[in-house]
Amino acid sequence: MSSSPDAAVDVRDVTHVYRTGGGAVTALGPVDLHVTPGTFLVLVGASGCGKTTLLRLIAGFEEPTSGTVTAAGATPVPGRNAGLVFQQPRLLPWATVGGNVGLGLRYAGVPRAERARRVADLLDRVGLPNVAHRRTWQLSGGQQQRVAIARALAVQNPLLLLDEPFAALDALTRERLQEDLRRVSAETGRTCVFVTHSVDEAVFLGSRVVVLTNRPGRIALDLPVDLPRGGVEPDELRGAPEYAALRTTIGHAVRAAAI
Repeated sequence: MSSSPDAAVDVRDVTHVYRTGGGAVTALGPVDLHVTPGTFLVLVGASGCGKTTLLRLIAGFEEPTSGTVTAAGATPVPGRNAGLVFQQPRLLPWATVGGNVGLGLRYAGVPRAERARRVADLLDRVGLPNVAHRRTWQLSGGQQQRVAIARALAVQNPLLLLDEPFAALDALTRERLQEDLRRVSAETGRTCVFVTHSVDEAVFLGSRVVVLTNRPGRIALDLPVDLPRGGVEPDELRGAPEYAALRTTIGHAVRAAAI
């Protein structure tokens, strides 16, 4: 079956099996998922339901046991088809903040002056102006994760994959980075696939939320999130009745799918 030409991500009848010393473990599937460009897709579910496995398949780190995965109509290649943000920033400690953000631009052959301009713009976009010269160890955990997001945005590919990037942060920093990411994604229009355990995070960030069942992960709920993507203050959005209703619906689905 060929991939859909208008899909940012196309997952067709995918299963994934891990081979372990104790035998085969089916982690995922079968799963079918069609993601149109510009979607902010959030994958949510209990631990072990296959969220990260699906993200790794989309990133090209692993190949499906059966079925097909394509990104922009092609087989995913790690580091080429998507920007990646992980739970830990994974920054280069010997490089400056600007050196970390501009690494992909350097490998892409972007001239030094243009590289510096784009790095400054990206750091400003994630709320870190005037820090390009600093070392990463001089930044807080939340600031380091902002740098990781800027680095992922630096290379001009249309897909951004995020694996629980705010899980290790305190609640206040997490909320601030959620707000930053929501704003940046609206500004850039990039397709995002975001993994989380948090129902509230899923509702706040997503334009579409997919709930996965307990292992093997299958789609239990696929729900569009029809909330304003701009022009609304975060506290106003979180206090809206529609927000509470979506959180309740998705929360019930997550709990039911975990059984």
